[in-house]
Amino acid sequence: MVNSPPTPPPAGVPALAARSLPAAVWRAVRSGRWTFTCAVLIVVIVLLAAGADLFVLAEGQSLAPDIATLGPTGLPAGTLGGVSGAHWFGVEPLTGVDLFALVAHGARTSLLVGLGATVLGTALGVVIGVSAGYLGGWWDRLVTWTADVILGFPYLIFMIALGAVLPVDFPRQVMLIIVLGLFGWPRVARIVRAQTLTLAKRDFVAAARVMGGGPWHVFTKELLPNLWAPVIVVASLAIPSMIGSEAALSFLGVGVLPPTPSWGRTISTAIDFFETDPMYLVFPGLLLFLITLAFNVVGDAIRDALDPRSGGAA
Repeated sequence: MVNSPPTPPPAGVPALAARSLPAAVWRAVRSGRWTFTCAVLIVVIVLLAAGADLFVLAEGQSLAPDIATLGPTGLPAGTLGGVSGAHWFGVEPLTGVDLFALVAHGARTSLLVGLGATVLGTALGVVIGVSAGYLGGWWDRLVTWTADVILGFPYLIFMIALGAVLPVDFPRQVMLIIVLGLFGWPRVARIVRAQTLTLAKRDFVAAARVMGGGPWHVFTKELLPNLWAPVIVVASLAIPSMIGSEAALSFLGVGVLPPTPSWGRTISTAIDFFETDPMYLVFPGLLLFLITLAFNVVGDAIRDALDPRSGGAA
């Protein structure tokens, strides 16, 4: 029996399949020196967050207060906020806590909340968006209405009220991940729903239905592999927004509570010492700016690489 040639993909199927996605992401990272530099910066900051304890131990410091590093006024002794070989970023005013330790452990908190909220919001958005676009009817109308309401809802007021009601010992990182994720799914759902409405009209989806494929089969085998591109793009661009939201909420005092380090809380405290010790604000603020910039640049590059109109997915 002669083997027949492989069946070509159905007409209208997006050229970018799940197996080509890693190659497209790698191509996006290598698309320019600036993008590659930002990708390396993301890796460095993620490693700093993951290995915060190890890096702080290598520095020879900890999160313990050390008033011996302070001057008579409570400010860091020495120049540049106490920057030295023993304290790479200087020390915190009034407490003498090593600032590098604060920034490294704060990176862990900010990235944990940012990535966790992005994963939760993306997962909810994909499931809700696909179901709304594929099933249609009253469910589609309900999802669209709910997404519009959530997008217009002032979540900051909700967070302030929730922070006042929750017990002090409730894990604030968990609260931030849940709340930011619940407020983040509508953006993902809108994009996924629009893509699903287009894909649902393609021949290969109709063929799967005719052959007896149920909604779960169509979702996992036909729709989801062709939705990875927009999902990856929207997720990569949502991460810096989530990190910034965590920092903003901690800055306002409704996010991470002491003694847990956080970039936003450190920046909030540093503002009071900006005139006398500007380096206290520079390092956490610079790290927050760099990670936000890097994720945005890499996210834009991935979007360009996966957008057929830009030629990146060719």
